[in-house]
Amino acid sequence: MYTLFAYTRDPSQRLVRFAVDQTVQRELTTYLDAQVSFFEQEREDIIFDGKYKPDDDEMLVIEGFDDIDNLAAAIVAPLNFPIADPNNFSFDQIRALFFGKTENGTTSVYLQNFDKRKLISETGFSIFHAQNVYKRIEGTGLTLNTKITAKLQGNVLKFFSFFLISQMFDMSSYYQVATDADIAEFANLPQVSVQDQDALISVSDNWVRNKFWLIKQSGILEKVAPADLKVIAAEFGIPVVYEAVDGTERLQLPIDKKQLKTLLRFLDEDYYKSPLSKTNFVTNSKRAV
Repeated sequence: MYTLFAYTRDPSQRLVRFAVDQTVQRELTTYLDAQVSFFEQEREDIIFDGKYKPDDDEMLVIEGFDDIDNLAAAIVAPLNFPIADPNNFSFDQIRALFFGKTENGTTSVYLQNFDKRKLISETGFSIFHAQNVYKRIEGTGLTLNTKITAKLQGNVLKFFSFFLISQMFDMSSYYQVATDADIAEFANLPQVSVQDQDALISVSDNWVRNKFWLIKQSGILEKVAPADLKVIAAEFGIPVVYEAVDGTERLQLPIDKKQLKTLLRFLDEDYYKSPLSKTNFVTNSKRAV
């Protein structure tokens, strides 16, 4: 039997459990067990690097994940955790629902993403269909998701969507974005020219900041000569502008956000040519073969 828990934003009640009657418990376990079976289907594990969007037969993996709130402890000893009482607990503090099991000394925690749209609140007016009429739902409640978002086993986290997992956990240690200082450092590279650093920083949203970080880590500007970069950019129709500074060609970073994103996507190698049709493509998901 699975015990259902909520993982919350409330530091005084970080983990709470839901007390249900025996009939609901059996139905709940059957419902969740089907989700576990689907999640545990054989898939290829892809180490998460912030670049790759998995296919249906793949799953992202972070090894060395820090379960700072010890969700596994709730699975092992559920009665040690308080019941989610609507009288002293705010349901809108829930960031995820979770449940799990321990087999052969190993505890698996399965998580579902949760948002306020799944709340059933006394402040609203909710109805359900029964015996050919609609009846009002009284009290506070919630709706479970139809599938598992992630699995945490020891220090290994498996998931399909970074966006959804980032709603549950602080993922800043696993997904890097450039800070203002990082962008300024990038702008001062000897291969780059920037007319207005403050303007560049102001147009840099999270997508741009992540690209800056990835490009800096790849060292692509140091590895590829300006002449080669110009030829490749021309092949894909990407506008690149160089200027001579102290006898060195430097790549100009545009301040216009659309132009900047096009250039950064190119530098992060999101463009590729099909080896068969020779057609140019752009992708938002890639990993080395």
